[in-house]
Parts: sequence; C-alpha cells; structure tokens
Amino acid sequence: MLRKINSFVKYRLARARKGLRRFRRSVPLHSSTPLLLYLLVLLVLDTTAQRSEQGWIWQNPKPQGNPLLSIHFAKDKQNGFAVGADNTILHTQDGGFNWENQSGPTDVTLSDVFVKDRKNAVAVGTRGAIFITDTGGKEWRQAKADVKDHLYGVTFGGEELKMGWAAGTYGRIMRTSDGGLTWTALASGTDQHILKISAFDASKVAAAGVNGLVLITTDGGDTWRSSTPCGAVVMSGARFINPETIVAAGYGGCVVRSTDGGETWNRVNLFSRSDLLSVSFSNEKSGSMTDANGLVWLTGDGGQSWLPFNVRTNPRLAANYFADKFTGWAVGSDGLIVRTDDGGYTWQRLTEGGREDVNDIAFFDSEYGVAAGAGGRIWITNDAGTNWLPVHSDVSANLNAIHFVNADKGWIVGDRGTVLRTINGGASWGKGISGTTDDLQGVYFVGEKTGFAVGANGKIIRTTTGGAYWEPMVSSTNAWLEDIKFISPNKGIIVGDGGTILATLDGGTTWSKVKTNAAENIYAVSFFDEKIGTAVGANGLILRTADGGLSWTDVESPSRANLFAVAS
Repeated sequence: MLRKINSFVKYRLARARKGLRRFRRSVPLHSSTPLLLYLLVLLVLDTTAQRSEQGWIWQNPKPQGNPLLSIHFAKDKQNGFAVGADNTILHTQDGGFNWENQSGPTDVTLSDVFVKDRKNAVAVGTRGAIFITDTGGKEWRQAKADVKDHLYGVTFGGEELKMGWAAGTYGRIMRTSDGGLTWTALASGTDQHILKISAFDASKVAAAGVNGLVLITTDGGDTWRSSTPCGAVVMSGARFINPETIVAAGYGGCVVRSTDGGETWNRVNLFSRSDLLSVSFSNEKSGSMTDANGLVWLTGDGGQSWLPFNVRTNPRLAANYFADKFTGWAVGSDGLIVRTDDGGYTWQRLTEGGREDVNDIAFFDSEYGVAAGAGGRIWITNDAGTNWLPVHSDVSANLNAIHFVNADKGWIVGDRGTVLRTINGGASWGKGISGTTDDLQGVYFVGEKTGFAVGANGKIIRTTTGGAYWEPMVSSTNAWLEDIKFISPNKGIIVGDGGTILATLDGGTTWSKVKTNAAENIYAVSFFDEKIGTAVGANGLILRTADGGLSWTDVESPSRANLFAVAS
C-alpha cells in the first residue's frame, strides 16, 4: 500500500527518518492570543492520502498532490478528466494546461474515468462507486448500481457510447446500456481481481487482472473467455486494436498479441523485465505503454515491436491515454500530469510545483516564507505561498529544520551535519562548518550569533559565530534529539526519542535530563511564555509544563496517531 501523507496547510510536509513523515511549522502568535494550546498536528496513517478539510487549499504541488490513477479525454482533445486517491477529480477544458479541482458525492479513491464528450463522463472507484456527470463535472452523482466491490476500470463502446462496462474485485463486471445511469452485474466466470477493461465496440471488450488474467467477450459481456498468456503475472491492460487483434501487457515486461480474437497468443520480446503499468492505443497501429522504470514504450506497428523512451519523470507514470497518434497524456503519484504532442517522444509537465518532501517551513509575515526539504531543496514565497520559487542550496542532504531570528538572518540544518545560513531572508545560502556528520533535526538561535542544533545519537552543537563554526556540547544521552526551543537566553529545552527531555539553565553550557513518565518519542516542543509549554510525540502523546519545562504532566489525547508539530 502506498505510504502517503498529504496536508493542505499551504504546503505538503514530510519527513523520512525511520520511515516516518513529519510536519513542522513556525507559527508566530500575537501577544494577545488567549492562553490556549494551539496544536498543529500531522496524523501519520498507513493509508492513501487524506482529504483536506473545508477551508484548506493546495499550494504545492498544483493543482493538487494526491496520486492520480487515470486520465481520459473527449474526442475534441480539450475536455478531459483525471481521477485518483481521496476523491480526487480534476477537470480541464484546454487540453490539460489548466485544471480545476472537483469532488464526487462520496469520499472514495477513484481508479478510472471515461470521458464521452465535454459534458458527460463516468468515474469508478472503491466501495462500488460509479459517479456520473452530464454537466462537465460541475455536479457528480452516484449511478444506480447494486455493487459493493471496488471497481478499478470503466469503458464505453458502441453508438453514442450507451453501452458500458465496469470491472473490479473478485471478478466483478457491471454493464450499462443507458450511458451509465443504471448498471447490472454480469457473470464473468472468474473470482480474480480485474484491474482494467477496454471496449472496442458494443460487442468486443477486453479486460485484464491479477494472476495473468485476460478476459475477452464478443457478445457485449453475456459470455467471457479467460486466458493467461503471460502466466501468473499481474496484467495491466488488454485492448482490441481492430476486430481481431488484441494487445495485452503486464508485469515482468510481458507483452502479448492475439490476431484471432484471443484464441491464441504470441509473446512480444521487449528485452526488458520491467513491470508494465498501462497500455493505450489511439488507432490499430499507434500505441504506448508506461513502465515502473519511468520509461514510455511506443509502437507504430500495432504492438509487434516497441521502442523505449525516457520520460525523465519522478514519480513514475501510472496510466496514460492517447487521443490520436500524436497527442497523449499520462498521470502518476503526487498529482503528476504530463502531455505529449509528438507521439510520446517528448513530454511536457502540466502540473506545477516540486514533489520533494518538505520538512520545515517558516513565515516572517503574512506574505514571505521559506521552506526546506529533501535533497537539499529550499523554496521561498512572497505571496503567502501561492507560488514557491526554488533557491540554490549547493547541498544534496535532506534539510530538516529552519530557524530565523528576523526577516534577514536564518539557519537550516539537515542530514550528515549540514548547516546552512542566510543573511538576506533566504534568497541565498552559505554553508557552516558543523564539525559533525550526524543528522541534525532541530535548530534554534537565541540571538544573531549564538545558536544550537540537535540531532542523532544525542548530538548537541553550539555556535557563537552566527553559524559559521560549531562546537560539540555534552548531552548525557544517546537518544535522537528532535527539537529545541529557548524560553530565554539562559533557559532552553530539548526533546527527543524515548521520552527524552533535556533542560539548560545556563545558556546551553550544560544540559540535564528532565524526568517524565513518557516512553514515546517526542517530536516537537513549543512555549506560550516562559512557563507554559507543550510537547507532542508518538501515539498521540501530549505533555504540558507550567514551570518552564522543569516538570511535565500527561494531557489526555483524543488520538493515538503520531503528533509531529505543535505551536502554542
């Protein structure tokens, strides 16, 4: 299952140590803010992306960042839809250059979409979802269908595209004869999961699924004939390209052709073992496939031979669709959408923004902010996050934490002892000499010259030169240290794994352990004033102090999820 965390709080944040994802944000609170705890929490779930709450909007990537699983266009090549995880529906009226977010009537993952014309489309997904629209997506409604299985594919064929089929788990196949308004179940003759389905006309339909399954019907679905031409591998798709010829593709680089309607099959040698993820044909000669290595494979002879082309996209392309031999689109994880106008030789990215993990963010006012994340990435914004501009960092290590003392001077720390500093609000960055190769997770400065950073194996380092040079400090622990805050120039608190809390009363010269009853990892700490503070961590842990961090008490938490950030 995809391990994915999405957030709609002006940015998407993630963190990779020990496979965890972390959300950390600096939120300046006005001095008149009531004495309340303001928790900014990212709940880590081993599920697909979670839906945004009303009022939050995507700012990176754009138009959104959920995984996209299918894309399809009307014959005009202008009106199209892309669908994906967490009820994601995107609509375009200009060939994919601009997209608007839409949503279906229930919160499900949508696996496939078929676009009939500029107004009519059908999307299918989990828990028997069949959504239809006749308003160009302005309004989606659930079709009448007695089905609870997850549906993975949908297709239409015949005159006016009235005949349609949807397929999914345990061999489920549904059919409609009224354009998608009502659906009835068919007997497929299999209990294997069906992943894709494609119609040539009102009679001939091909489907593909797990354990090598390829299903063929020539009577509109009344009867189905099954075969396993690739053995037991997952089959990603099967398509009629003319009344007798079928091309099917699957994992392990398997491509097969049949020229007798599926009675017999011939293997096509790609000289590749890469898993093939999707297959599409715009006519009986021109076709394309995407694979798990980021390649697009093209054919001009009906699938008898294929040539690979490197699209150079990350993440990989999960599905593709060609409207004609030249114009095609493909989609993937993190909301990626690309388009080709030369038959797949070159591709243009249609979505904006970076897709690297963002680990920390700081705003100086309502407009200007800095973010940092994986692979040495740094971004700045001067329009409240509407647009983010990349900034050169000259490092490749993951960047984990940011701290600014004013709108000009700031520092970033990261993996392998990385320390960066800026004196112009993040427009450019220079390296500091940390003297360590341990990963650094938190940073805090008590002035323009003196600061501290904490990280792996109990590491604490200090600078008195504005971050140019650093020296190690004794921490009395080997636990990973996650966050650091100073309440005053002399009094500071560090939190870390295994319930670790350290305190200093002499400006960071010495650090002593603070006793807690917590055994969970503590990921973040924040103070409202010199007395009142909050720390949060694994399994919904919330701790509170009323004496500046010298003692802590448990606070009942409404959640058992990992809590990674707090502002108070």
